[in-house]
Amino acid sequence: MPSIRTQEESDIRFPLFFLFFLLCYAPGCTQTEDNGTVIARVNEKVLTIESVRANSNPSMPLSPSEIQQYANRWVIGELLFQEAQQHGYDETEQIRSKVQDALKQLAIADLLEKEVYSIAESSIRQNEITSYFQSHNSEFILQENIVRLSVAIFSEIESAHQFRTSALGETGWNTSVEQCGNDPVKRLISYTDSTFYSQASLYPPELWKVAGALGILEVSFPVKTSVGFVVIRSLGQFKSGGNMPLAYVEPQIRSRLAMERRQERYQQYIQSLRSKHAVQMMVAVQDSLSGER
Repeated sequence: MPSIRTQEESDIRFPLFFLFFLLCYAPGCTQTEDNGTVIARVNEKVLTIESVRANSNPSMPLSPSEIQQYANRWVIGELLFQEAQQHGYDETEQIRSKVQDALKQLAIADLLEKEVYSIAESSIRQNEITSYFQSHNSEFILQENIVRLSVAIFSEIESAHQFRTSALGETGWNTSVEQCGNDPVKRLISYTDSTFYSQASLYPPELWKVAGALGILEVSFPVKTSVGFVVIRSLGQFKSGGNMPLAYVEPQIRSRLAMERRQERYQQYIQSLRSKHAVQMMVAVQDSLSGER
């Protein structure tokens, strides 16, 4: 079934080792005093539910199973770390060097994210996306039929019928959705707006048949499914072999432009750093970032 669209998470550019390090050993994750609800303990070290949530994505609440898995990873990591401490492995020069390298890589990653990548991506304008789409039109050909729909799912048939009547009347679709979302009595389970579906991603099959029969901006009767009663509005149908609509391919184009822009800004940033610092190459090889030929 289609579900409510959530904001996509930001791209993670850190290696898995650094990600695990941040999740399990971030400041405040391991504590020596009970500053919250303790969910795990290894000797004097404790893990609290508050620290787990603080080091997790706030837009995606953790399930009990995920919290349990997090706590289990923390316990294993803490057991191994405390044992390593007892053997003095955390004090060796090799470990200090690795920690320094890890900090260096994390600092570099943070610098590039804030000074290069995020700035490069935010600089992409809508007219650039449109221009790229027009100049590469032959690359964006549909391999299957797709539809663009707004989908509202209700827990009760009566609420679904009332919504359809309201959407077709003077209230209109958008206002009717807002009213349902603000009124718990309306029993709106979920809503997805302006989303593209193929036959494989829109199920059960009855929904695909209904969507294919709708004209532009037409609203369906409620369709009974295993999760509720579905009312859909068609925003267009696009046939296999034709050009993809711009809205459908926009994320892909934005990703391509972002990659190009990141590479360009990275080279520019490195050159700007060279002008600020004294750099000498003591080996007889071509420095690929020097800009010299």
